[in-house]
Amino acid sequence: MKKKYIRILFLSILISIGCGLSDSPSKKEIKRLTKDLKSKDPEVRSNAAFALGGKKNEAQNAVPFLVKALKDKDRNVRINAVLALGLIGKGAANAIPTLVELLKDPNPDVREYSAYAVGRIKKGAVVAIPSLIRSLQDENTSVRISSIWALGAIGPEAKDATPAIIQSLQDDDRDVRLNAIIALGDIGTEDSIPALAKTLAQPSEDWSILDSAVESLNRIGTPKAIQEIKYFQQKNREIGNFNF
Repeated sequence: MKKKYIRILFLSILISIGCGLSDSPSKKEIKRLTKDLKSKDPEVRSNAAFALGGKKNEAQNAVPFLVKALKDKDRNVRINAVLALGLIGKGAANAIPTLVELLKDPNPDVREYSAYAVGRIKKGAVVAIPSLIRSLQDENTSVRISSIWALGAIGPEAKDATPAIIQSLQDDDRDVRLNAIIALGDIGTEDSIPALAKTLAQPSEDWSILDSAVESLNRIGTPKAIQEIKYFQQKNREIGNFNF
């Protein structure tokens, strides 16, 4: 498994289990952790941000303090604050403007996780679309992937990003192309159909990419999209390929 997949898997697990911490935190504990964000010790600040993320939506009152932590000089504090805001979700909508600024952070990990956090929060994330589109040109592969994922997570409201995501289908990195295909299905605009059909016409692509293209066309669901799926399936039956 490639490193970038491991990173994505780690973030997905972190989001789903809330860092393995209690789902019923006391207000007293959250208040203590919030206070720790002001500690002079960067390790204490970093651990506090990490723990607040584990409280998920229960830690909404800590959002203003986590937003301040996004500008911390310590890289680990910034990263854990970003992750915490993503775990809190829509209750952290006020953090979107600062997270957008962090898409230009010099540290690629901060940029990557900031994009994921925007997609996780989702509420109010429309304002981040132009910056996420610019991040599709980031020199770091993981940042490009996270930005594509975030645009897909925003969904149909990110339709203006469709041309840029289609361009990402030409990326040299296979995982960028795969995430672009999935995002096009999440956004669901008919403008994606020709590009997805073109992907299906490239036998050099691996089956996971072709399968995802079929799934995205199916999610778009228009007669034209279904027609492209049927054409692809018929073509593969004719050449004796029965994977579809």
